[in-house]
Amino acid sequence: MRDLLIVEQNSVIRYDDVSLSHLQETLEASRGLFWLDLEQITDEDAAFLSDFKELGAHPLSVKACREVSTRPYSAMFPGHLFVVLHARESLDAPPVKLGFFLAPDYLVTIHSTPLAFLQTVKDRIQQDAQLMRSTDQAVAQIMQMIADLQEPLVSELTAETIAPDRDPEARWIYDTQRRLIDMIHLVKPQCEIVHSLYSGEKLSLQTDTVAQLQDAYYRFRNMVEVLTRHWEMLNDAAMAAQTKALRRIDASSRRLTFLVALLLPVLVLFVLLGIDDPLMDNLAIPVVMGIGLAVSLLVAIVLVLTARKR
Repeated sequence: MRDLLIVEQNSVIRYDDVSLSHLQETLEASRGLFWLDLEQITDEDAAFLSDFKELGAHPLSVKACREVSTRPYSAMFPGHLFVVLHARESLDAPPVKLGFFLAPDYLVTIHSTPLAFLQTVKDRIQQDAQLMRSTDQAVAQIMQMIADLQEPLVSELTAETIAPDRDPEARWIYDTQRRLIDMIHLVKPQCEIVHSLYSGEKLSLQTDTVAQLQDAYYRFRNMVEVLTRHWEMLNDAAMAAQTKALRRIDASSRRLTFLVALLLPVLVLFVLLGIDDPLMDNLAIPVVMGIGLAVSLLVAIVLVLTARKR
């Protein structure tokens, strides 16, 4: 699917699901800013991005948009900036990769599944062309929308705290920490990418764009800090739970040690009495029994002393 927004003379022209031939004709005839949003990019789309003279996207960048797993990153090419990041619209849904090419006169966004927040930004721009006086303004609004979406998710993840009198299960702690780490790995690159957008000298940004990006950056950074603090709290709880488990194991081993110490002489005695051999007749039986009892008592004493020291 190809959606196109063209901003010319303070007006917005929008094309939904435009054909590739119509897209090329429209862009060749246009002299304004445009935003091309591609969903489920095809081979023809990839070739168009690389071959169309106004875009000239690097083949490796296009390939990165089509790959299933790509780490978040940004790269500067002659004429445009390329960025890959991930966004999540709900905790139940997996993160969706969003790639975009940003240049002074165009913005191209690429994603594999529908993204409602992109539609919201496009609707706003269609209603007010001033929201896209420059392409970087559209990017700033996208980042603001991502922050709007993910702040409630972070709040939901960090809402449940551990009461002092609560003894949480280790499995619950592990699952919660894993979800927190997943969200940190999602939000932290967003924070870094937004910071690089307005702090670098390679992009010429509008003043209000810089302000929006700075606001998004501080929101993302706050989310990372909240998630990290909550993870550390759960890590302390995990250490406490592990200590309690070790204490229970230690107490059980002590009880087992005392039990062995008490039963060992009896077991040795029963074994010796059960031996039926001519060599154990007469004086041999009392001697062997005495040696066995002495050894077993010595082992029992050592076990008891060891258990007390523990």
